[in-house]
Amino acid sequence: MIIGLTGASGFLGRSLSRTLTARGHTVIDWRPVRLGDHDGTVDFAKRCEAIVHTALDRGGKSFMAEPADPIGYFQTNVMGSLELIEAAARHDVRRFVFVSSGAVHERVSPHLGAGQPLDETNPLWPASLYGSYKASVETLIHAYGHSGRLSCCTIRPTSIYGVDDPLSNSKWFSLIRDVVDGKSVVPTGGSKSVHVDDVAGAVALVIGTNGGVDGQTYNCCDRMISDHEVATIAKTMVSSSSVIDGTPKAAKHAIDTSKIRKLGMEFGGINRLESTIASIAAQIREIAGS
Repeated sequence: MIIGLTGASGFLGRSLSRTLTARGHTVIDWRPVRLGDHDGTVDFAKRCEAIVHTALDRGGKSFMAEPADPIGYFQTNVMGSLELIEAAARHDVRRFVFVSSGAVHERVSPHLGAGQPLDETNPLWPASLYGSYKASVETLIHAYGHSGRLSCCTIRPTSIYGVDDPLSNSKWFSLIRDVVDGKSVVPTGGSKSVHVDDVAGAVALVIGTNGGVDGQTYNCCDRMISDHEVATIAKTMVSSSSVIDGTPKAAKHAIDTSKIRKLGMEFGGINRLESTIASIAAQIREIAGS
């Protein structure tokens, strides 16, 4: 299948490109097209059998930073995404996958009981414009998918981890480096996390699923990973003298991933976490010794 990929140069985009290509697809990078480029968007859609949309026109230094121009940010990202979705519908794209974010529900329903997992029906209550953008496009996917105008769905990953390039951009890099260096650490953070290759695998899964996904949202999360756990694993792996204090952070609510697991999704679990930490630690030691 010829799959168009927006955001191909990003951390997730690079993993998606590798994963989809390895599964026999031809991946088209939409650069130099940008969100809001009408002619470029239409031309891109005409060349694709499927589209995976991960692109974001940042309004600040990081994707979560509040934009200096909120109106321009929303116009470009939300309306630009709508333009892409509409172009896909008009030009018979067979499957459209939007990659959202757990930032769509930074607040949870007060009706959710203590310890009750968050499923896809939790209200979209973002606390940032980034989360609001993602939530807005999720509703567009619902509208186009449920109306039958386009075969489309949303993958909603939580915090994404993996070995990035440059290495210093990798999640937990500074923490693992401190442990490798034998420094004492007090890791208090943590997040519901998923490996970048698992997200790419989830996208590939829904692209290849026949029917039943139109208008749907799928949570994509492996498990809660505390910084304390990461530091402890790294310490054991490199036989570090680092002293690790503090208490592992726990999640108030787990993420319910039963919906995507029913499609056949399997997450990497502890093995993928350990291999990632091992790779980051090994590269840190290699750099230090060079």
